[in-house]
Parts: sequence; structure tokens; C-alpha cells
Amino acid sequence: MDVAGSITARNLFDDLKERLQLQWLRGPEEEEAYSISRDDLTVRPAAVGFLNLIHPNKIQVLGLEELDYLDGLDERELHITIKRMFANRPLAIIVADGLDVPQSILAEAAQHESALMRSESRAHELVNYLHYHVSRSLARRTTLHGVFMEVFTIGVLITGGAGSGKSELALELLNRGHRLIADDAPEFTQISPDIIDGTCPEALQDCLEVRGLGVLNVRSMFGDSAVKLNKFLRLIIHLDVPGHAGLPGPTDRLRGDTSTQTVLDLEIPRITLPVVAGRNLAVIAEAAARDFMLKMKGFDAASAFIERHARLLRRQSEGRED
Repeated sequence: MDVAGSITARNLFDDLKERLQLQWLRGPEEEEAYSISRDDLTVRPAAVGFLNLIHPNKIQVLGLEELDYLDGLDERELHITIKRMFANRPLAIIVADGLDVPQSILAEAAQHESALMRSESRAHELVNYLHYHVSRSLARRTTLHGVFMEVFTIGVLITGGAGSGKSELALELLNRGHRLIADDAPEFTQISPDIIDGTCPEALQDCLEVRGLGVLNVRSMFGDSAVKLNKFLRLIIHLDVPGHAGLPGPTDRLRGDTSTQTVLDLEIPRITLPVVAGRNLAVIAEAAARDFMLKMKGFDAASAFIERHARLLRRQSEGRED
């Protein structure tokens, strides 16, 4: 099921307090006191930014310029401006550059549920990193069943029914130098309109379950280089166990059994490989990844073969006419 994340001010502080040198000044202590989700971002997405009263950001950052602006207002204008700043219910207001927080902002923050923080980081660095972090936290995500691996530098999800040999194929690929990202339940997040990033749940990190052997720790068996934290999803290899006849169904002999699978509204190329006794699926999976990489560069072996065949037929036809 596709879900969208949410984030609270306390989540933000706990996740980034060391990276952004955050100091908690005021705000709700309960974790679920106030949160924002992707639905809270309107037609004008405004997750993070410098002080903006016209299209208010959910996280308002106050740097030197913003505090100078507030300092230049007369008492009445300052009161109105700060009231408007908090009236829009920002998730947090963060004062950057280690600057002192004006008393007027501290007093107003005590009357609202928005969190107030201070950071030693520079304002532009704060905005850039917060935008990245919040975008990922609020991104749509889903969990798929399969083994997610890095094969020849591309992210490949191996899927199939129970007993189709997903873990055995993953184990053979690990022996051939490829890397494991997640087994059983990789999590996928849409980090941009055309990119899906796959990671491993914390509970499953470094683990691969193989029937008959149980759970294996890949990092301990193959070393740190056999495990990767995340990768963009580029290709799905689906293992299909033939029916009672034991033979695969009809396929396109030139282009193979290729299709697409929708993941978070994006169409991901999918190759179906029949699982038949005697086939070296690891070699075939590597060949599938190499062929996909060639197609990404603009070379399609099937199209080149068809064009060559048509050229030979034309040549033979012209020879007969002569």
C-alpha cells in the first residue's frame, strides 16, 4: 500500500539536532502534538524557506537579513508581523547563524503550538538541508515483496512467488560480487517525479533468508562491500515458475518477456524469467542488467537485429531484380 509520511517538530529536532546543531527553545513536548504531511502542502508547496508571510512556509527560517528586517519595524508593525508569523501555524520557526532570538518572538511562541528552535548553522545551509530532509520525510512510499540488489551499478528488484528462488538467486549474485540492499520487504520512496529510491528497513538490515539455511548475515559472510544502504529502482526481474507442464509459456523470441510494473505511479521496466531446471539464473540476470544498461544508452539489440535482417532481405531482393 502506498503511504505518505508525516513529521512533527520533535521528530525534526531529534533527527537533525546534531547535524544542524539545533537547540530546542519552546514548543510542544508530545511527539504527536502537531504534525504535517504531504497533504498539508498546497498548490504552492512551501515546506521550508526563509520568512515568507504571503506564502508561508511550514518551517520558517530566520537569518541575519530577516532579523534585521524585523528589527527595523516600529513596535506596532513588529507586533502585527510576528502575530501573522505564528497565525499560519508553522511547524517550526528556526533562528539560524547562532543569533539571539528576539524577546518578542519568544513571548509570542509561548502562546502557540509551533516549535521555536535555534541553530548554529548558516541560514542557507539550514534551508537547503531541511528542504531535502522534509521532502524525503513527506514523500510517498511503499513496501514491495522481493530482494533488492545492486547489479552492475543499477538497482534491481527480484520478485516472484514463494519458492521461486529469489533468495537463491540473490545469494549467487552476492557470490559474483554484486551487493544486497534489502531482502523480503524493501521500502521504496519517490524522491522526485521520476526517481524511486529503495532502502532496507532497520530490522532487516544485512539479512538474507534462504530456505534450508535460515537467516544469513550478508555483511558478516561477505564483508562490508557486499551491502549497500540504498539505490534507485531501475529494473524488476520477475521469476516465473512454469505450470504443471514444467515448460514456460510462449514469449517473444526476439525481445523476450518484457513489460512494465507500476510502482508509486511510475512505470518500471520488468523482465520475466521462467524458472526451469538447468538454467543459470544468475548469469541470465546479469545479462538482463547489462542489456538494460545498453538500452538506457540507446542501443537495442533486438531492434538492431531486425534492422540488419531487413537490410539483408532488401539486398537479396535487389540482387534478384538485377
